[in-house]
Amino acid sequence: MIALQDNVIYSDEIINNPQTKEIEYKPLDISKRDMDNRLFVLLLEKYKINPFSNLSVKDVAKDLGMNQNSANQLFKRKDFPSLNFTKPKQICVLSYYLWKLERRD
Repeated sequence: MIALQDNVIYSDEIINNPQTKEIEYKPLDISKRDMDNRLFVLLLEKYKINPFSNLSVKDVAKDLGMNQNSANQLFKRKDFPSLNFTKPKQICVLSYYLWKLERRD
């Protein structure tokens, strides 16, 4: 399990290890964006997602809860990091999730 508390990322190994109880942890002075990126990398590792695999228009439409026509329009936008030179249109998983993180804020 991975936990975020007071801008510090903890894992089970640190929390459950009695030797680390004596160490005083100080919060890191990092931005929210850096924290999101670190958590994103940890989640990719935990769920064993290949960040360099590709998603199709259908996959993106299903993830965002929209129809395929709207997803096709999304793939044509300048701010969407898609691979439009391939047939069918695709997007790298890593680029897609980073785009979603940026758009969330």
